[in-house]
Amino acid sequence: MRIALDAMGGDYAPRAAVEGAVLAARELNLHVVLVGIRATLEKELAEYECGGLNLTIEHAPEVVTMDDPPLEVVLSKPQSSLHACYQLLKRGEVDAVISAGNSGAMMTIGITLLGNLAGIDRPAIASIVPTIDAITLLVDAGANTEVKPVNLAQFAVMGSAYMRRLRNLPAPRVAILANGEESSKGTELTRTAAAMLSQSAPYINYIGYVEGRDINLGKADVVVTDGFTGNIALKTMEGCARFVLAGLHDVYATSMAGRLSYLLIRKRLRAVRERLDPSEYGGAPLLGLSGRAIIAHGSSDARAIRNALRAAANQSLGEALNRDINELLGKMSAAVHSPTGGKGIRAIFGRMRERLHLRAKENELKKSDGHPDSGAAKAEAQPASTVRPRTGSLNGAVAGAKPEAIRATEPESIPPPGPRTTENSHEKSAAKPREITGAAPSSRPEPLKH
Repeated sequence: MRIALDAMGGDYAPRAAVEGAVLAARELNLHVVLVGIRATLEKELAEYECGGLNLTIEHAPEVVTMDDPPLEVVLSKPQSSLHACYQLLKRGEVDAVISAGNSGAMMTIGITLLGNLAGIDRPAIASIVPTIDAITLLVDAGANTEVKPVNLAQFAVMGSAYMRRLRNLPAPRVAILANGEESSKGTELTRTAAAMLSQSAPYINYIGYVEGRDINLGKADVVVTDGFTGNIALKTMEGCARFVLAGLHDVYATSMAGRLSYLLIRKRLRAVRERLDPSEYGGAPLLGLSGRAIIAHGSSDARAIRNALRAAANQSLGEALNRDINELLGKMSAAVHSPTGGKGIRAIFGRMRERLHLRAKENELKKSDGHPDSGAAKAEAQPASTVRPRTGSLNGAVAGAKPEAIRATEPESIPPPGPRTTENSHEKSAAKPREITGAAPSSRPEPLKH
C-alpha cells in the first residue's frame, strides 16, 4: 500500500514525520511517499539507514501552517504539501493521505479536490477513545465547530458504519453527547438531532444522550457531537490520561519500595499506559470524504506518525466503508415514506422535520381546546397561501403571519334565513352606535352614511 504523508505538517515536522515514515516502512512494510520541500526531506533522510525501504519524495514548495485560514489556503497556496498529497490520491498514485498539520485546511482541500460522499454535507473526524473494556468512536473530534442537526445525524450514520467494520458490531450503540441523560436536556441542536435519530431504527441503534463521563465508561459505541465540543472533550481526556500516567510514575519511581513493586506489575502497567497514550492510536479518519484521509494529532511524535500510517493501512477505511455509508443512507431513505418525493439524506431529515412540526401543531391545538382563543389557534394551523416552503427548520410554518391578522381575515358567519335574520340585523345596527361612541370626540357630528 502506498501512502502520502504530509511531511511538512505538525508541531515537530519534518523530523517527526520522516522518522515515523522510516519506522513504518521498516516495521510495517509500507510504501510511504514523503511530500514536502525536497531539499529539507533529503537532509532529514540522510540521518537514517534507509537502504531497501520503500520511501520516496514528492516535491511541494509551499507549506501550510497551523495559523493559515483554511479557505484562503485553497487559493493562496496551490502548491502546498497538502495539495500535493490530495493530488496524488486523486490521480490514484497513492491509496491514502496523512497529515498532522492544519486539520481545517486538510478538510477544506480534501472537499475541494476530492469531494464528499453522496448525501454527506460535511466530513467529520472520527477519533478512537479507550474505554474500560474496548473503544468508543467520538464523531466529530474537531473538523466542524458549528453544525446543524442534520450534520449530527450524518455523523451517526458514518460512525455506525465505521464501527461495524472496525469492531464487527452488528448494531453499534449510537448516542449524542449532552449535559444529561434526560431527553429534555441538551440544546435545540441536540434535541432536534435526537428526534431525527429516534426515527432511524432499525438502521441506527440510537440509545439517547450520554454525558462526558460516560464516554470512557463505554456506554455507547459511537458518541456524536459537534467538532468544537468533541475536540474539547478529546483534549480533556488526553490531559487526564497524562495526569494519571504521571501519577503512576511518581508512585513507582520515587522510592525503592515503589521500584520493587513495579517489577511485579510492570506488564499490567505497560498495558494501561498503552491504552491511555494517544500516540498509540496514531490518527483519526476523516469520514465522509471521497477518499481515505487520516488526520494525526498536531503534536504527534515519530511513534504517533508511525501508528497513523498503520491506521491508514487499515482495510476498514477502504472503499468498502464508503459503500457501507452509502448503503446505510439508502436504506434509511427507503424506510421513510415520501409523499412529496425527494432523495438522499437531506430529504429524509426534511420529512422528519415536517412530521415533528405537524405533531407540535397538533399538541398546540389540543392544549388550546376550550380556550377563548382556540379558534384563532386553529385558524393559524390551517394551511394557507402564506405557508413558507420547507427550509429544514422545525418552527415557523406560517411566514410572518400574526394571530391578529389571521383573525381579521376570518370570514364572518352567514346567518340562516328565517326569523333570526331580523334579530341579527338589529344586533348589527345596535353595534354601529357603539363604534361611533368609542370614536374620538368631534365639535360637529357627522351624519351616518348608509
